[in-house]
Amino acid sequence: MDHIKTINLEIRRFRETDIEPYIQIMTNPAVTKYLADGRGNTAEGVKEMLARFEAVWDEQGFGVFAVVETANGNIIGHCGFLPMKDSVELLYAFDASVWGKGYATEAGKAVLDYAKKQFDWAELHAITWPQNEASSAVLKKLGFSNAGQQEHFGVLMDELVLEL
Repeated sequence: MDHIKTINLEIRRFRETDIEPYIQIMTNPAVTKYLADGRGNTAEGVKEMLARFEAVWDEQGFGVFAVVETANGNIIGHCGFLPMKDSVELLYAFDASVWGKGYATEAGKAVLDYAKKQFDWAELHAITWPQNEASSAVLKKLGFSNAGQQEHFGVLMDELVLEL
């Protein structure tokens, strides 16, 4: 399954028509401030990221979904899974215009329910900058617990774990 619907969101694989609006989201410094190393992104970097997302789908049978606001049909971000060293990571990012609407939690719950039904994973991991209080709050609402700090992308980040 590569399509999930919630009350406010359509969560599906990326389409060609998503690329340009997704580039606008993922090159916004407010959005990328706490993603990876925090240095931001270029249009070419976003296209490479989308290619990686698709490769993971093809190779692993899971991946990162586009998240669309059903009220207007606009892509508003992403939410899904990427393989880590020894586990799988939940990741998400949303356009600043929809922050505070609960969409990260809504999308997160939906993809976690999907993962529990589709995969035999013992746990999921998530990483976030310690300063990103909003993301930490979302992960706690989703049931993740803090597992300490570890360096990712050259930055000391909080690592959180969810037992499935």
